Amino acid sequence: MKHFVGIDNSNDAHSVCILNENAQRVKEFEVQNNLAGFQKLDKELSGISHVTIGFELSFGPLVDYLRETPHAIISINPLKIKRYKESNLVSGNKTDQVDAHAIAGYLLINQGSLREMVFSSQEVETLKLLCISHDRLTKERTRHINRLISLFRQYFPLYDGLFTDSSSKTLLKMVIAYPVWADLQRESEQELRNFLKTCKFHNPKYVNRIISAVQSHSQSIAPAVEMGLSPEAVTIARILLNIKEEIANLEKKIQVIVNAHPLGSIFMSLPGAGIVLGSKMLALFGDNKTKFSNAAQAQRLFGTAPVNYQSGSYHKVIMRRACDKRARSIFYKFAFCSTQSSSWARAYYDSQRKKGKTHSVSVRALSNKWLSIIFSMWKNETKYALKEQITFAA
Repeated sequence: MKHFVGIDNSNDAHSVCILNENAQRVKEFEVQNNLAGFQKLDKELSGISHVTIGFELSFGPLVDYLRETPHAIISINPLKIKRYKESNLVSGNKTDQVDAHAIAGYLLINQGSLREMVFSSQEVETLKLLCISHDRLTKERTRHINRLISLFRQYFPLYDGLFTDSSSKTLLKMVIAYPVWADLQRESEQELRNFLKTCKFHNPKYVNRIISAVQSHSQSIAPAVEMGLSPEAVTIARILLNIKEEIANLEKKIQVIVNAHPLGSIFMSLPGAGIVLGSKMLALFGDNKTKFSNAAQAQRLFGTAPVNYQSGSYHKVIMRRACDKRARSIFYKFAFCSTQSSSWARAYYDSQRKKGKTHSVSVRALSNKWLSIIFSMWKNETKYALKEQITFAA
């Protein structure tokens, strides 16, 4: 008899509900979120046949433990469980045990359409997490840059636009060394040149432009505003320097894994990918070839395949929303970058624009075309070649 195990995850303890194929509750219990708790779960499941385990996590200690067991494990989108509860559990109760029962019930009803979690090698699993950390730090960098620019416009307009890159290390070090206009104004030209030199800012053309901008600047910001906002600007500048350093360290670690992995050179051969996008696409595909049996599966999961909506005589094609949105964003960025490096990609994008499609729709269509090519490269372990451009363009 088949059994379906729903686990409602928590930081301290996980609620577990086991249903048989007749929807009867077999067991309900809790396990601690530690090795002893996971071993207890193993013990409770011993003697139960044909076990399928479902939860709302995609990674973590519990997932790491369960991947070594013989049971089928499935990660479920929390929104799907929410909709299942709304349509099947009309009481409206919200407890950990109710949620665990809902997950088990969802597994039972949808057992024919659910896909088991597929794991790659340890190297690719590490790469996946490094890429996720890279995404998060990049978002944090953007958030802090925007806040720093806002502060500049309020109390130190010279720094807004002094460098083309608002997160330049030289600018950030300048904010820390000269947080208010009076500090910078006191420095002589030679002292400023020496400061820029210590920041490895050597190009005479740009050094002279910075010096000229400082010497010609004047402002009448109230001292209270300067003293009130400058500490925050200095703090953010320090945070940004740390974030930039950590991003650089992550990219070095990513580079080492990609260079050593057999599939690394394949993804690096994609035009316009680079180390960041190439590594993220490798992490998304992984190196377990059972993950996808055809390109359409990858296109749907990664959100590049559009969705047809038809009702009566009304029909439209819309963007796929039930997908891995992070993956959709990565392939969108790659498709856009490829238009600068691949002739057929640019031609395809232009053809979509001529049909009246918007920029974003055209790039999404291009990313969907790219997915079929990348899937073939991944499956057959072949690098991107010019002949593929000619064949595909034709």
